[in-house]
Amino acid sequence: MTMDDLCRPDGVPCGPAAVAKAVVDSVAESSRRLRPNLLIIASVFIEWDAADKKKIYDWNYEATKTAIRRTVAGEPGGMSEVLARKDTAKHPFA
Repeated sequence: MTMDDLCRPDGVPCGPAAVAKAVVDSVAESSRRLRPNLLIIASVFIEWDAADKKKIYDWNYEATKTAIRRTVAGEPGGMSEVLARKDTAKHPFA
């Protein structure tokens, strides 16, 4: 099985494609003054038995866009806020 088999059944792209699209969309939407200062490192995990490729794409796209938007806006309020919320975190798209 190749990555193409996993990610593009019936022409529907999945996680890595969604992250790449979200990054490009976010950069296009950002202020020109921010662009030279952006560094984006992304990692994609796809559960081995995930079956809904559209959901994989949609959730990875939304998660990446949300993370970039929050980072540019200065959210969350640092590591202390992340640690304070760690036991109550919920999947935002599920």
